[in-house]
Amino acid sequence: MAQALAEGKPTTGIPGTVRLSATAEDGELLPSYEEIQADHKLLLPATLAVEAAVHRRTGRLAQAHGNRYVISEPPSPILTTAELDALYRLPFRREQHPSYREPIPALDMVKWSVTAVRGCGGGCSFCSLALHQGRHLASRSQESILEEVRELTRLPGWKGTISDIGGPTANLWGAHCRIDGQGCRRQSCLSPAICPQLQLAQKQYLDLLRAVKRVPGVRHVGIGSGLRHDAALKEPEFIEGLVSEFVSGQLKLAPEHSIPKVLSLMRKSDFSCFERFLEKFRAVNQRHGLEQYVTPYVMSAFPGCTAEDMRKSAEWFLHQGWHLRQSQCFIPTPGTVATAMFFGHIGLDGKPIYVATSDREREDQHALLFGGQRPHPKGRDGRREGREGRASMSSVALAKEDARPRRP
Repeated sequence: MAQALAEGKPTTGIPGTVRLSATAEDGELLPSYEEIQADHKLLLPATLAVEAAVHRRTGRLAQAHGNRYVISEPPSPILTTAELDALYRLPFRREQHPSYREPIPALDMVKWSVTAVRGCGGGCSFCSLALHQGRHLASRSQESILEEVRELTRLPGWKGTISDIGGPTANLWGAHCRIDGQGCRRQSCLSPAICPQLQLAQKQYLDLLRAVKRVPGVRHVGIGSGLRHDAALKEPEFIEGLVSEFVSGQLKLAPEHSIPKVLSLMRKSDFSCFERFLEKFRAVNQRHGLEQYVTPYVMSAFPGCTAEDMRKSAEWFLHQGWHLRQSQCFIPTPGTVATAMFFGHIGLDGKPIYVATSDREREDQHALLFGGQRPHPKGRDGRREGREGRASMSSVALAKEDARPRRP
C-alpha cells in the first residue's frame, strides 16, 4: 500500500486490505450490517463465511452498509520459511520504547523468548488468531532460530534462560498440510480429531529444543506458548522428551472445559485427550523422579454452557485437587465464531442454545470454578471488578499454588 501511494497507483486489490466501494463488485455477499442488526442470528453465517475465505485465501467478500459496501480483499499470502527467516534477521531492539519511563513487567517474558511458528490450525471458535495469522502454519528454519538465540546470549541482562520457543501452538512448529489446504472444508485441523492430512513434526521440534540448549551460554529452555496435548498424544516420544527435559516445573494446557457439547461448540478435542495426557505426564515424571505440575486453563459461561454444565466441569477439576485460578469468563471478542453464537444465541448448526448474558449468570458460572464462592465484588481500590467476574487475586501470582494438587 505504501508503494502504491508513493507511486500514485490505485490501492485497490491489495491482499489483506479492506476498503469502501459504491458497489459489491465481484465480492461474495455477506448479510448486510442492517440485516444483522435486525436478525442477530445472521452474524454467524457471516462470520463463518469470513473464516472460510481466510482459510481458502482466495475471493473477495462484500458487505452492504447503508448505500456503500465494505470490500474485503483476500488475505495476504502466508510467509514462506525463507521470508520468515529474513523478517527475524531485522535488527529488532528487544527493548521497550524510550518514551516509557517505568519498566514494563511483561517485557522480560517476551524479551527472552523466540517466535518459531506463526498461524494455528486449531480453529477454536473463541479465538481470532487464525483470522489474522491464518490457519496455515509458517515455521522458521532451525538455523534462523539458533541464530537468534546466539544473539540473545550477547544481550545485556542475559541470565541463561530462554522462556519460550514457540508461537500460537509450540508443538505445531514444522507441521504442514499434505494437500496445502486444497479442497479442504474442515473448520479445524485438530478438532473433532486430528486431520490425517496434517503432518506433525514434534520429534523435530524436540530436536530443535535440544539444539538450542546446546548453544553456549544457554542453561535452561522452557515452553511458555500454548501446547496442544491432543497433538502430543500422537507421538509418545515427544511427550517423554518434553516433560523430562523442557518443563520448568509447570506445563500450561488448555482443555477449556470437560462437557462434550461445550467442547464441540468450542471446537476443542474430546476431554479424554486431556485425561490421557495427564496420565502420560505423571508417568514420565515418576520415571524421572520429577515433581512437576500441569496448569489447566478453563473457561466459564461459554455460549451453550449451562450452570449445570459448569458445575459438572468444575467438580471434575476440584476432584483432581485443582483450585482453579487460571480461568476466564467468556468475553465476546470481534470476529470470532463464539461471539456470533453469543450474539445470536445459536450453535454452529444454527439451532438455539442457552447463553449466559447477564452479569449474575456469568458470575455464578465463574464462581463454580472457585468451589461455588463468588470472587470478591470489589478490587483492592474498592471499585467493582470487570463484568466478566474476574477473581480479585492475580492468576499469575497463584499459578504455582494452583498447579499443585491438594493433599488430603
